[in-house]
Amino acid sequence: MTFAIDLHTHSNASDGALAPGELVARAASLGVEVLGLTDHDTTEGLAEAEAAAADHGLTLVPGIELNTDYDGGSADILGYFIDRTDPDLQGLLTAIREARVNRARTMVEKLRSLGSGITYDDVLAIAGDGAVGRPHVAQALVAAGFVDSVAEAFRVYIGTGGPAYAARFKLLPADAVRVIRAAGGVPSLAHPVPPRDPYSDPKRLRTFLPPLVEAGLGGLECYYSGYTAKVNRWLEALAWYFKLVPTGGSDFHGPWRPEKLLGEVRLPADTVDRLRAAAGRPTPG
Repeated sequence: MTFAIDLHTHSNASDGALAPGELVARAASLGVEVLGLTDHDTTEGLAEAEAAAADHGLTLVPGIELNTDYDGGSADILGYFIDRTDPDLQGLLTAIREARVNRARTMVEKLRSLGSGITYDDVLAIAGDGAVGRPHVAQALVAAGFVDSVAEAFRVYIGTGGPAYAARFKLLPADAVRVIRAAGGVPSLAHPVPPRDPYSDPKRLRTFLPPLVEAGLGGLECYYSGYTAKVNRWLEALAWYFKLVPTGGSDFHGPWRPEKLLGEVRLPADTVDRLRAAAGRPTPG
């Protein structure tokens, strides 16, 4: 096992705090040798991250994280070694980002009716050039003094069922898997069980995985911030059973999610080589 691989991180191209180059520099300073940039619904940070990785002698795994919904819940699908120029992938990402803007506007209007005083421009000022999302709305609420924390914003106002919640773009998990495969990538199911209650319904995951495997799922995130060794072993067994590459990472975003520390999650040393093989990419000589 090693601390040198982190395959689940976010930059300010989506909802992270650091610019892609800053994220790479921070990872290198912590001894991370292989970094996966998996921004939500965008590949805009990859070029900057790749350039910074070359400067710091770090291997950059180009990735993405697609948010999906299905009857009874939601699931996030990571994609590794994607071709970011794939037109079908980029067409989907454009549609998702446009839907994100409409969603954020709807939430802001609901929040204004609740007395928050925030505007959509406040949210944009926080999002910058990143793909706007709920975390940016939550941070705007904190900045306005309407709530004390991002967690409170989600819990009280913009979480599912909250008075300012708005539904997001509907993408099925299997469709996300297929899009990533078509773009030359390896799809992996992100944080498949809740870190605080991983055994709440183990049968759910066993029945959830087969359709995704049939669609082309290639990985399962077995190592994640908050997972215990027992959870790791249980997920490794599922990955072995379904012939999936065990993947993992910190899900680092920055200060607004301080419990997720860059480079903190241990991964097997052969993880990246296995992902390259699953993507049909040659291993560097």
